[in-house]
Amino acid sequence: MKDIKDNFQILVIMTLINFVVLWNYISNNKTLHGIGYFIFFYVSILTIHFFTKRNPAKNEIEVKEPKKELSVAIFFAVVGMLFLTLNFMLKANTIPDKLYTRIPIGLGSIIFAMPLGIFVYLLIKRYKIMSLGLTTQPIISIILGLIIWGLTGFFAYFFNKEGILWARAYEELGGILGIIVQGVIGAALFEEFSRFVIQSRFERVFKTNGINILFATTIWAFMHFPVTFFNGSELSGTLVYCIQIIPIGFIWGYLTQRTKSIVPATLVHGMNLWGFQNG
Repeated sequence: MKDIKDNFQILVIMTLINFVVLWNYISNNKTLHGIGYFIFFYVSILTIHFFTKRNPAKNEIEVKEPKKELSVAIFFAVVGMLFLTLNFMLKANTIPDKLYTRIPIGLGSIIFAMPLGIFVYLLIKRYKIMSLGLTTQPIISIILGLIIWGLTGFFAYFFNKEGILWARAYEELGGILGIIVQGVIGAALFEEFSRFVIQSRFERVFKTNGINILFATTIWAFMHFPVTFFNGSELSGTLVYCIQIIPIGFIWGYLTQRTKSIVPATLVHGMNLWGFQNG
């Protein structure tokens, strides 16, 4: 009961978001999928909570200048979203694909969206690489990540089996190596690192339970706006999709907060070819 009381505010907010997402699934005649996604959120959160309560992380996340670092991280995320938008406008020929546009947009995407810039900034501030969420201790946290990955697959199989993407990804990405390089390293590692920096600094500044995860996850979710919109979705559909991926993103963020490492969430995220949050 104490755990519920301490986290009551974020539980209410996330439940409201989950009901909005569930209603959207029901409205699109995907009731079974929506119910599964709704239940999956709470099962995953409870699994992470009780597992880490019995096997708590022993290290602390190092934060030197929380306000300044949070401001810098948010700036990088916002500018990164701008460059992602410009990149897709370039691909859609909305802006001319010339050398003078391609080079600065490409560099901006690497520095701000990937996010290389905030990583270099923190290294300049004399952070050790392992203190930036890359620890694998305790090793049991990796097992927790694999459990959450397996739970995602379990729920996807029983509630949205037709949405599983493994076969298509294996073919399009060139096998397991392609999935690791493009999924785990090329996408998940950068996204989870960015989210880790924002939510850890937000927590130090505002002293809130869970709101820091929601804040970072919402930024992460809307970083998907450009690619979804330029892939042919309407504005309303793009907004709905961004909201729809907040619950699964929150699970990954909670996994990071409880293990004090981005490694488990990066593995879960990078190998998330269950397609459960889509639809």
